Amino acid sequence: MRRLSRVKWCLLGCLIVGLVFVGASVFLPGRLTNAVGQVANDEFACKLRALTEPEAVEDPTLVEMVIETVGVSEVAPQPIVVLKEKAGERYLIISIGFAEANAIAVIIEGVSIPRPLTSDLLCSIMNRLRASVESIIINDIRDNTFYANVILKANWTEMKVDSRPSDAIAIAVRTGVPIYVEEAVLDEVGIKPGQDTGGYIIMPLETGQPGVASKPLVFCLGDGKEIEG
Repeated sequence: MRRLSRVKWCLLGCLIVGLVFVGASVFLPGRLTNAVGQVANDEFACKLRALTEPEAVEDPTLVEMVIETVGVSEVAPQPIVVLKEKAGERYLIISIGFAEANAIAVIIEGVSIPRPLTSDLLCSIMNRLRASVESIIINDIRDNTFYANVILKANWTEMKVDSRPSDAIAIAVRTGVPIYVEEAVLDEVGIKPGQDTGGYIIMPLETGQPGVASKPLVFCLGDGKEIEG
């Protein structure tokens, strides 16, 4: 009899919990959804999800680069960013847009701007979402166009996000993360000092507009290729 009474009380308790859940879903659907979402997105749940997802494998052929300069090419009237091999002598020249060149140059030169640029907005959104940038990788070149990935970490999971190299570099200079280039890309289009194939000269990026970088930057390399980023 006692065992039967316990079963009845258990069934009654389950019925009450079920009625409360149904009532909450009918009268307070928003709060119930938020509560379920909070449980699904709490720290412990995120860790469990991260354990089931494969981690990105770091490519051992990556070459770390640093920004040598940003300017305008004399070969073609277009802004470019010049990357230099951190532990070597090779350079990589990428043609970019004026807006992207400005987004990179204002950080390098410490120019204060009144309103956030697109790359500033992206960094703010990632911070709000508690995502961190680990690095950027210029990983391919096809039909004279560079391709890149922004490596993010969120909820203990690493992910790759496709990006134009110019946007990725603008994010890198704001977050202070390493800039990498695939060895195969650098072997294909990298330039060494003294290499003479047309005389590549970088002129200052001067616009005269408020908040736009205008510090004279001059850099000379030997190459005539125009490669978009």
